Amino acid sequence: MAKETYRARVLANRLDTAKIHELDVELVEPAEFRFKAGQFVTVPVAEKTLRSYSIASAPVDPRRLLLIVDVAPDGPGSRYFQELRAGDPICFQGPYGAFCLRDDTDRDLILVATGTGIAPVRGMLRDLCERGDMDRDIALFFGCRHREDLIFHEEFEALAGRHPRFAYHPTLSQPAAGSWDGMTGRVTAHLAHYLPSAAGRTAFVCGSKSMLKDVSDILVGLGMDKKKIKKEQFF
Repeated sequence: MAKETYRARVLANRLDTAKIHELDVELVEPAEFRFKAGQFVTVPVAEKTLRSYSIASAPVDPRRLLLIVDVAPDGPGSRYFQELRAGDPICFQGPYGAFCLRDDTDRDLILVATGTGIAPVRGMLRDLCERGDMDRDIALFFGCRHREDLIFHEEFEALAGRHPRFAYHPTLSQPAAGSWDGMTGRVTAHLAHYLPSAAGRTAFVCGSKSMLKDVSDILVGLGMDKKKIKKEQFF
């Protein structure tokens, strides 16, 4: 069933990297959009063509939301967002999805994301910060190919500096020579090293189909109940 259609305007369309756009949107009608951190919206990007995008912002301000868009595929969605400018109108429907914190979610969390799959995870972290609910063990594993793809990297580093129970583990699979002195390889190569046990936690995993399977297998092997692994497939 289709959700309500919202009309909004673009406040800013920033190019974070050569292929990732950060779209700041302000509601016009209705004036507010209520959602849960981690959910997504659908945007009509061409005639009879919808694309889904996760919300990277917290629901604390129902008048605005932040979308992260990878334009590398160069499809109708990519072309639509590349052409948007500040002041342009944009419509969307939502919210959709159950990839979000619930009342019965374990307090301690494992967050695993690759590429723009970081968008809903960032929304969750922002929401926990806004609600003053960061006094819990949270491990974030964020994997990308290149250093410039690590969007929100400085924000997550600062978050780890302010909250000792939040651990941030970025890793690059194809770093340029001399550009990175952190972890390398895929996220799956580091989970067991930093997580001696996954029991008693809930995991939120966002990325490709193969990554979701590989991470799930590792977490189950580390003692996590399979039902506590929440997955959202991007690309």
